[in-house]
Amino acid sequence: MLIIRTENICKTFVTVEAVKNVSLSVDQGEVVAVIGPSGSGKSTFLRCINGLETISDGEIYIDEELFEKRVHGHPQVRISKERRSEILLKTGMVFQRFNLFPHKTAKENVMLAPVNVKKIGEKAAAALAEDLLAKVGLADKFDEFPAKLSGGQQQRVAIARALAMAPEIMLFDEPTSALDPELVEDVLHVMVDLAKSGMTMLVVTHEMGFAREAADRVVFMVDGEVGEVGPPSEFFTNPQNPRARQFMKSILHQ
Repeated sequence: MLIIRTENICKTFVTVEAVKNVSLSVDQGEVVAVIGPSGSGKSTFLRCINGLETISDGEIYIDEELFEKRVHGHPQVRISKERRSEILLKTGMVFQRFNLFPHKTAKENVMLAPVNVKKIGEKAAAALAEDLLAKVGLADKFDEFPAKLSGGQQQRVAIARALAMAPEIMLFDEPTSALDPELVEDVLHVMVDLAKSGMTMLVVTHEMGFAREAADRVVFMVDGEVGEVGPPSEFFTNPQNPRARQFMKSILHQ
């Protein structure tokens, strides 16, 4: 079953076409890594999928339901605000920056959406938060405030917070780019475990090791377009797109 499908989506900021006719499908249980040089439209593409950016043209389907369709910026489908929110709840998003509430503990950050959005009782939400924090290796940090946590620990709280809404697909936007190198591994370990558990994941990343190890497919974006798609075993050994070959050469020589 397709969880995410985009058809020729475009996103233009004034005169800059950040995303150009991108069509991509993500199957249930699939892990797709989106890689490419800075400014290639990867993060904008992800933000279009979960409604943080409004597409200029194209179609977006979430869980086989048409979520958005626009032609030259004009909407072609009308869905209620309530239904739009219901559809978006099927996606969980983890950002470059952790966006935790500084005045709430790790557990309270994870509890917040289940209590306020899903109307789960506080006792059940607390148990859920503790279970998820334990799964991301933070069983001893329930009552710590973000300022007392390392960047890697804060990002793992952010992952637990997204999982607390029981999404069908997890979207990751460069989740390790704001971390010191020694903190990256713990976050990647959590993401690899998620992938192995069968979670559907669309991951914008510069971590080639993660893409090679955990992804079912690699999508290479350049200049706002999809330049190449393929399994990691093929992409990393023999990329076909000249820009992909150039990108991989620059990565290997860093």
